[in-house]
Amino acid sequence: MSWTLPQARIRALVRAGAEIALDQREEWLDELGEAVLRGPNMAPVAVDPVLAASAKRTIRSNLVQWAASNVRDPGAWVAANLADELVDVARDLVRRGLNESSLDAYRVGQSIALQRWTGIAFSLTSDPGELRELLDFSYRSIATFVDDTVGAISAQMQRERAHLTSGTHAERREVVALLLDGSPIPQRRAEARLGYRLAGDHTAAIVWSDDRSSDLAELDRAAEALTGDSGNPVR
Repeated sequence: MSWTLPQARIRALVRAGAEIALDQREEWLDELGEAVLRGPNMAPVAVDPVLAASAKRTIRSNLVQWAASNVRDPGAWVAANLADELVDVARDLVRRGLNESSLDAYRVGQSIALQRWTGIAFSLTSDPGELRELLDFSYRSIATFVDDTVGAISAQMQRERAHLTSGTHAERREVVALLLDGSPIPQRRAEARLGYRLAGDHTAAIVWSDDRSSDLAELDRAAEALTGDSGNPVR
């Protein structure tokens, strides 16, 4: 994409501000995290401990990426944040039946971050021309970074949704929905499509991790291993 670097003086101010932002990130994160969870369309995320923690981690990840990038190369275009944890968040949102409205968290975070950044900018220079140029560039840079990140995560959610609504996974969810609705689906047919015996007692298990860095694919493998050893596997 076409990206014009600001003049050297403004780049120096951007770097100085980014260094301040990194030093204050814990304070920022507390405010940003709470503001994000109070934002529009965020109630389903706020009441889910796993998603709430994930939302706060994405705020940390975004803040660090933008600020660190501007310390390394001030004024340069900042690439979309596609860290593994953000891809995992996209997968988790889709698996809980949530849509792209949940990505409003990024917009809320952007608004609060801009307020903080404005305060930093005023502490860096008292020259009206420099301040205007610094703020104009910073707002454009942050908005572009957030737009690119939201677009990338939205695309990841669409891919994950397509995966979950095709093939055997979708067929099994359909059968479970029919059974829960009391539809007259033959038992043998249901068992064949589920790969699971319906007669007798049933045991449910929830597989989770308290490790913030855990990979959701590892949880999937753990669930498969658990059900595979149960003597009545759910595929």
